[in-house]
Amino acid sequence: MSNLNALKNRIGVVTNTKKITNAMQLVAASKLRKAREQAEKVKSYQDILELTFHDLITNISPNDFKSVFPSNDEVENSLYIVITSDLGLCGSYNSNIVHLIENKIKPNDKLIVLGTKGLGMLLEKFKNNIVDHYTNYGDTVPYKISDKITKLALKLYHEKQIRNINLVYTKFVNNILQEAEIKKIFPFDISNDSRYVSYVEFEPNPETILKNSIPLYIASMIYTLGTASKVSELAARRNAMENATDNAEDLIQALSLEFNRSRQSIITQEINEIVSGADAT
Repeated sequence: MSNLNALKNRIGVVTNTKKITNAMQLVAASKLRKAREQAEKVKSYQDILELTFHDLITNISPNDFKSVFPSNDEVENSLYIVITSDLGLCGSYNSNIVHLIENKIKPNDKLIVLGTKGLGMLLEKFKNNIVDHYTNYGDTVPYKISDKITKLALKLYHEKQIRNINLVYTKFVNNILQEAEIKKIFPFDISNDSRYVSYVEFEPNPETILKNSIPLYIASMIYTLGTASKVSELAARRNAMENATDNAEDLIQALSLEFNRSRQSIITQEINEIVSGADAT
C-alpha cells in the first residue's frame, strides 16, 4: 500500500509540473508571436540601414574613412558584444552562445555581456576580459543601452585597444531552429578597387557624415540583432517548455500504468487470500 501511495504522490507532482510547463509554453508562444511581428518591422529597418550604409561606404574613399577611423590592423585584440538572456528555461540558447565565444576568444580580447545568464556563465573564465555588462534589460535590447555600448566600443577602438567590433547573437531561422553566430559590425571592409565614386558630393563633408553616422549604424545594429536574439530566446523557451510538457505526459502515463499494475497485483493477492481462507474452512 505504501508503494501505491508513493506512486500516487509522484503522479500528482508530475501532473502539477506539467501544468506549470504548459502554462509557460503558452506564455512563451504568445510573447513569441508579438516578438516576431516586432522583429519583422525591425528587420525592414535593418535592411534599409545596411543598404544605405553600403551606398555611403562605397562612395567614400578609403582615405576619407581612415582619416576619421584609422585602421587598427596592428592591434590583435577584438571586442565581442555578447547577447544572452536574463531568464533561464530556454534550452541550450545561452550555452550555445557561451560555447561559441569560448572557442573564439583570445586572452586579451574584450567582452561586453548582456543578460544575467550569460554573465554568470562567462564570469568564471573571463572575468578579466569583461569591460562592461548589462542585466535585466527587458524584452529587447533598449536603444539607450545600444548607444552606451557603441560609445564605449568606439572609445576602445580610438584608443587602439581593439581592432574590430563583433556582435555575438542568436539568429532566428524558424520556430525550431536558432543559430548562434558572430557578426563583425565594425570596421567596414573598404578596398582601393575604385568602388569609390569620385563625383558624389557630401555636405558638409565626408568626415562629418562619418562621425555622425557610424555610431548610429553600430547602435542600430546592436538594437536590431538584439531584437532577433529575443525572438530566438522566446522560440527556444517555447520549445523547451513544450518538450518538458510532453515528457511530463509520458512520465504520467508510465507512472499510471505502474500504479494500476501494482493495484491489480494487490487486489489479486487479496482475492487469493480470501479463496485460500475459504478452502481452509
